[in-house]
Parts: sequence; C-alpha cells; structure tokens
Amino acid sequence: MKNKIVYVFTVVLILTSCGIDTVKTEQPGTKKMILQLNAKKYDQLFLKAMLPGHMANIKIFAGQSNDGHRWMFIVPDSINKMVDNYAILTRPFDFNTKTSYVARFKGLSKEDQSPYPYVYDEKNPVVEATFLETKQTKGVPDDGNFIAVNDTSIFDGVSSSEDIFKVDFKGKDTELKLSMKFRDYSFIDMDHYEISLAEKDSISRKYPDSKYLMSKFYYLETSLKNIDDAKKIFDNFSEENKSTWFGLESGNYIKNFSKLYTSKFENVSLPNSESGLLEPVIVDSAKFNLLIFSASWCGPCHRLIPVLKDVYNDLNPNLQMVYISLDQYKTVNDWKKLLKDNSIPWRSLISAGHVKEIEDKYDAGSIPHMLLVYPNNSVKKIDLRVKEDKEKLYQLVKQKI
Repeated sequence: MKNKIVYVFTVVLILTSCGIDTVKTEQPGTKKMILQLNAKKYDQLFLKAMLPGHMANIKIFAGQSNDGHRWMFIVPDSINKMVDNYAILTRPFDFNTKTSYVARFKGLSKEDQSPYPYVYDEKNPVVEATFLETKQTKGVPDDGNFIAVNDTSIFDGVSSSEDIFKVDFKGKDTELKLSMKFRDYSFIDMDHYEISLAEKDSISRKYPDSKYLMSKFYYLETSLKNIDDAKKIFDNFSEENKSTWFGLESGNYIKNFSKLYTSKFENVSLPNSESGLLEPVIVDSAKFNLLIFSASWCGPCHRLIPVLKDVYNDLNPNLQMVYISLDQYKTVNDWKKLLKDNSIPWRSLISAGHVKEIEDKYDAGSIPHMLLVYPNNSVKKIDLRVKEDKEKLYQLVKQKI
C-alpha cells in the first residue's frame, strides 16, 4: 500500500496564502482552486494535501475569502501533481476531544451519494455546493483513525465532525464525481480477484483521461497479483494521462518490477534489529525464504502478526522468515518495541537510511508486502491474507521437505 495504511491527520500546519484579499489570477507554477459553499459560512478553511510516501507527508494551505462562502486556494503545481484528493479542514484538530473537522461532497444521484473530499479538476476548477447536514462520528480505540504528531507520536480513536455538501454535476463526469463513483478503485478484492480486476479494467477503458483514476491506479498496481495485470489496466489510459506524475511513476513501476519477478533474487545486507550487525536478507538460499516488509506505523501489518506466527510455528525451520522494516531512523525504536511486545521469533532487519532504495528494489511501495524466494532464487509475490496464497506456501514448503 502506497500510504494506504491509515487515515492520518496532522498538527503541523504549513500555511500559505494566509491573506483574505481575493487574488484575481493564479501565480505561475500554481493552480487556483475555487469552492463556492452555499448555505454555510466559515471564518477559515484549509486544504490538506497528503503526498505519496509511507510516513505522513502533509502540506496544508490556508484559503482566502471575502464573504465566508466563496473560497480560493493557491496550490503549487509541484504539490498538486502528486495529490489525488484534498481534505477540506473547517477548523484545526481539537486535541482535547480528539476531533477532526472536515467538509465533504456528495452528488444528487444514487451512484455519487458517498461523501468524498475535494478532487481538483483542471477542466472544472470551480466547485459549487450547498450545505446539507453535519455528521458526527465518535472515535473508539483501535478503529483505524489516527492523528500523527511529530511523525512519531500517534493518537488513535479520532472522532470527526463532517459538514456534508451536495453538488449538482449537471450531467458532467467531473473528477470529483468519478471519485464518488469509484472511491474504491485503488482496492482489489482478493477473494474475487478476477471479477474485481475485470471491473478495474472496464472502468479504465471507459475513462482513459481521468487523472483521478490514474492516481488511484498508482496505489492499486502494487496490490495486483502480477505485473501483467497491472500493465493490462495501465495500457487503457490515454498517453496524456500516462505523462502525468502518477502516470510516469506507474509506468516506471511496471518496467522496474517486471525485472524483479523475471530475474534471480538480488541479495543485500541490512542491520539486524537486535545486534545492529549487517546480515544478508537471505542466509540460506537452499530453502524457501519469506520476506515480510513491514513498519511500526503500519496497522494492517500488525494485524498480520498472528498469521505470520502460525506460519512460523508450522513451517519453521524449513521456511526461513525475515522481517524487513521500512521505518526511518526516527521510528526505529518503535519498531524494536513492536518486536519485543509481540515476541517476534523470526529475524528482523532494518532499512533505515535506505528505505526508498529497498522499496524500489523489492516492489515494497505498499505494505504489508511479502515476497517468496524459491531455492532456485526466483521471486514470487505472495499475500498470506489470501487463503489460496497461504495454502500454496504450505504445499510448496512441505513438498521440499
């Protein structure tokens, strides 16, 4: 998962364009975004942009308004090109009640009734919407909603107050409307993989110019079972769309990891989490090796631990297992604490200082991520959350015994 692990809020506000005077034209190298919010007046509004990356890489931009209804945001192109959607913050996070305050949009028809954040559309840069209602959601511990503080401290059980606005799209398939219709485009149903894959394929063929869908494909591609499936969907998008930041990154991913899965495994050495000494990722190439890429801040990775323990207990020592942490230096101690708290029995290596390099080399841009290295050094992607993959692993290892 390319930063698909949790919903993250931040307390570090990087405020730009803080004045209230309306700017008539956008500045060179920027995009001007207009929100006309009827029937609800605000004293302040912010756009939150979460950029690709494992840790919370967030920029927040202050809006400008003369009347509290029509809001303008100026966002640098360098930021906008890497953003699939913007959260609209109606007020800063409340630490006393652990509550976030946001605004979302929904359409008028049944297919676009799922509230969604703001999605920029270069052809339709002005969004006019009318206030509908406010929804309150109470957070509970371990519900998957977090707020990151200083990149290391985390609050969970975040409550939310959502102002819902309705939008009349007037028959246009804007990027915002497509985001409502296909909000789950970046997720693949592993239990019905072929059906889900066919749906993604059909949608991309119908909307080849959608920048939103291309951005979601960027996150989807690492979840697909093989590169051929990724290439099939990617080829449906227009050449212009392939030249966007998300398009170029997706194309490079397909090119790079076609090599990973068709070549022999390339071993590297990383520090052991406990001793700090360098160790090769694979120490016994005569056996099957299961590589698990994880991190201290990855919720889905933590939920995988009981499954991994079952596999370890059933197949050790015939299956060699190793954790590869994608934590940076500032969260390495959190990773070590996780290992201790969960009594992890298999080896653990740390890639701090080389995280991007490891991600790029081993297709680990989305976690949890698992690779099975065969005794002949060939590499296959595997997902132990999928019943068929787990059963195949057991079959392969037991056949080798």
